[in-house]
Amino acid sequence: MSTVPQTNPERTPSLSTIAHILSDVFSPILAPTYVIVIALWLTLLRFIPFGVKMWSLGGVFFITAVVPMLTIFLLMRLGRVSDTSISNRSERIIPYSITILCYLAAAWFLHSLNAPVWLAAFYIAAAVASVLSLVITFYWKISAHSGAIAGVTTAIYWMAIHGLLFPAPMVWVSVAILITGAVCWARLYLNHHTPLQVLAGAALSATVVYLSLTISIL
Repeated sequence: MSTVPQTNPERTPSLSTIAHILSDVFSPILAPTYVIVIALWLTLLRFIPFGVKMWSLGGVFFITAVVPMLTIFLLMRLGRVSDTSISNRSERIIPYSITILCYLAAAWFLHSLNAPVWLAAFYIAAAVASVLSLVITFYWKISAHSGAIAGVTTAIYWMAIHGLLFPAPMVWVSVAILITGAVCWARLYLNHHTPLQVLAGAALSATVVYLSLTISIL
C-alpha cells in the first residue's frame, strides 16, 4: 500500500499558505460551480436571459456546493470527519455518497431547465467519477482535488475543441491546465498525496468526463 510522505523539512510558511489557498479555492466542492459559470458566460448560453442564468447558477451552486458543505460541517461537529478536505480516506464514504446524489440532482435540475445535454452530462460524469473514486477509496487513497480540477479542465478542453467556447478558447484551456498543475503541486507540497495518487485522480476524472460529454452528443 502506498503511503503519503510524512514531513517535508523544506516547506516554507509562504508556500504552505499558497498551497492551502489553492486547495481551498479549487476545492472539489466548488468544481461543479466553476463549470456552470464557464458554460453560462463563455458559450452560446451567454445569450440566455440573465435571470435564467442566475437561477441556473444558484441552483447548481446550492445543490453541489451548499448541501455537501453543510453535510461536511455537520459530520465534523459529530466527529465523523476531521477536516474539510476529508484527508482521511476512511471518512469519505458518507460525504462522497451525499455528493454523488447531489451531482445527479444537478443533472436533473439542468435537464428540467432544458439545458444542453452535454452540460447535464458533465454532472452525470462527476457522479460516475465520484462512485469510482469511492470504490477505490476502500483500497487506496486517490486525490479528489486533482480529480475535480482535471474534470473541469477536461470539460473546458472538450468545449473548446467542439467550438462551444469563446472567445480565445485555447487561452482558457491553457489557463485551466496551469491551474490543474498548481492544484496538483499543492496537494503534493502539503503531503496529502503521493504523485501516483494525484495522477490517478486526474486521469480517472478526465477520462470519465471526456467520455460522458462525447457520448452525450452522439
